[in-house]
Amino acid sequence: MKIYRDRNSLLLPLLRGSLLTYIGIDNIISGPFRKLMITYFKLGEFGSNSREEYLYYLLLFFGLLQLFISIQSIFQPVIEVIDTKIVLRTKEKTLSVIRNTFDITNVELVEDNFLKISFDEETYSIQIDDVPINEIHNVFPSFSFQEEE
Repeated sequence: MKIYRDRNSLLLPLLRGSLLTYIGIDNIISGPFRKLMITYFKLGEFGSNSREEYLYYLLLFFGLLQLFISIQSIFQPVIEVIDTKIVLRTKEKTLSVIRNTFDITNVELVEDNFLKISFDEETYSIQIDDVPINEIHNVFPSFSFQEEE
């Protein structure tokens, strides 16, 4: 069973990444947006001002990073249960965490946007802002979800 983020909530970051990438590329290759900006602002050739050049490279970097993260979140599940293994995407670890499902000792909902899964030796927090709670109840039916106060 796989739990994904809500696809509608990922539309805005995908749009932001596309816009930043377009602005960066358009200004680097002197596209139509840069020509429009030249009519309103005093801009020289690209590369004549190093601060401007760094700004557009930075916009391009942030746009590509936002696109990469958004596309990755669309296709990679937050929680995946395969037979006796569970795969978690957490903020603490760069790569996905793979554990046995029979090692889970506790599952609790913390602050309405984090799911805290405790194993024998470690505890992992998973951000579930954009994940429906009923899907989590379907994956972990044996645990009662008590909110921490």
